[in-house]
Amino acid sequence: MKHRLLKAAAAVVFTCAAFHVQAANPFTDVDTNSWAYQAVSKLSAENVVEGYPDGTFRGEKNISRYEVAQIIARLVARKDSLTADQQATVDKLAQSYRDDLANLGVRVTELEKKTGHTELITELRIQDVDRYGNIFKGHTEKDNELSARVRLNTITTVNDRSTVYGQLETFLGFSGNDVYSVNKYTYKGQNDYTQNAGYGEGEVHLNRLWTTYQFGPKQDTTGLPFGPSKNLIGIGQFPVKMGVTGYTYDGEFKGAFLNLGDYREGGHLTIAYGRATNINVEYTAPMMHGYTFSNQDVAGIAGSMAYAQALAAGQSQKYAEAVKEQTAATVAAGLSADPQTRATTAAKLMQQIQASGSDLASMASDLVPVLNGTDAFTLYPMGNKVQMAWGEDEDVPIAYASYIYKKPQHYEFHVYGMRAVGPVSHIAAAYGLAGQYYVTPMWNVHAEYVKNMRKLPLNNERPYSFNYGVAYGTADVLKAKSYSIGLDYIYSQAGTYFGGSTNDIADQYMGHVYKDWHDKHNVPAYFADKMDAVLDGTDNPNRNYGGAKFFLAKAAYVPMRGLIIEANYGFNAQDMGGKKMDNMFLLKATAYIK
Repeated sequence: MKHRLLKAAAAVVFTCAAFHVQAANPFTDVDTNSWAYQAVSKLSAENVVEGYPDGTFRGEKNISRYEVAQIIARLVARKDSLTADQQATVDKLAQSYRDDLANLGVRVTELEKKTGHTELITELRIQDVDRYGNIFKGHTEKDNELSARVRLNTITTVNDRSTVYGQLETFLGFSGNDVYSVNKYTYKGQNDYTQNAGYGEGEVHLNRLWTTYQFGPKQDTTGLPFGPSKNLIGIGQFPVKMGVTGYTYDGEFKGAFLNLGDYREGGHLTIAYGRATNINVEYTAPMMHGYTFSNQDVAGIAGSMAYAQALAAGQSQKYAEAVKEQTAATVAAGLSADPQTRATTAAKLMQQIQASGSDLASMASDLVPVLNGTDAFTLYPMGNKVQMAWGEDEDVPIAYASYIYKKPQHYEFHVYGMRAVGPVSHIAAAYGLAGQYYVTPMWNVHAEYVKNMRKLPLNNERPYSFNYGVAYGTADVLKAKSYSIGLDYIYSQAGTYFGGSTNDIADQYMGHVYKDWHDKHNVPAYFADKMDAVLDGTDNPNRNYGGAKFFLAKAAYVPMRGLIIEANYGFNAQDMGGKKMDNMFLLKATAYIK
């Protein structure tokens, strides 16, 4: 057996030496006209063989085990330059001469069970994008954000079955504006929010930390830089991407998961349970916590309702305007009077709203009086089904399952389902279908559909979203000069975007939040626009609010291994009510350093 291995080793050695070498003859006893001259000279230049102190090669001499081990050790050090077959031969030789290699102090990593070995991958991203306080045409308010994001990714091999993954993250701003992060703030109330520890300028927070255990038949992890890839149990804070594009959700879960199959190729089933830590709380807060309106807001609502009722009764517009003003003034006076009068006014108004059959009444079964001097009502869009207190843990509990079948660079198909748990289960219970297909090695198409089975009162519907697109090329950060260009169309109704999208432009279109709305901050457009329409009497059952439909052009280029440059452009965007949005441009460069 060892003789066969030595012959194979000779083939490896002479294959490595098959290139012409312009160098002086390293050995005095090797004729330049000899058939072995090129190979011996090449091996000497590569430091694979050294010869003897007197300058001779002694090719006719039998080689010792120690000398063979020296050659194998040098080949092991150069394995990355060998072919797969040659690497396999060197591995077999290393196994046969393991003790001799150990005596030489050589570590053959593929043959050892490494404990506590940690790989560090530094990820540096520079990004330039506009952040909007109002994204709609004619009212565009924005600030430019030039920022850096630094991530320190660690992969620790505990043993051949267990791996620990970690990610530390920090942001730096260069344009004088706060760097946006979906997890930056905890909201204590509508205008009361505090910055989370670790999310300030230059502060470091732990973004991911999870461990996996590979069960079943042991997997050969040779050539798998991220450890085992099939039949995994995991626990911690781990990444979750829904669908092919990740427009619906691409963030982290804090919990546990089970993966059956190999996530790299073929079919695999994933079941996960935990808290979705990248939920956009600014966008989802009204659905969870309700929204409190001042006395002035409520008086305006009452006046608008009286105006609509007068017109419906056949009164003139002038008369309806007078009724509107009188009603608003009466309600405002009642809400600012003594506690008994305020309570009576609030009770009557609540009865009128509930009995009116207006769209406002259909939004909620509960309008809760606050009556603390400046506020009158809290409106819960989900009625008594979802009434969470401010300051509660805003990471939404989620049960998630997906089945993915893929053949890399050919096709992949996804089917998945997610359901919020607890009170928020009344807001989200969705399923999705997604696929990608390579028509040719360069051209690929993809499509995705998401349906929320919960009927949301906001637009009185069970919302859905879809996207489809085409791309040419594949920008692989490990392949220099690779590139891709593509175009997507995204249609996302309010209630199908869960936050933490894979794309900052899509985030702002689908989850747009007004920085300032009346006297309140960070109010989602779907809610503010609805209430504006109710207040000014323009709301009607056929009008739709929130969401977005838009085109997204994307291009990426890898000038060198480990560096990718990307440009995105969002255009022809509008919300579901037809309000046009501003065009957006994003540019970023990401380097991976190992």
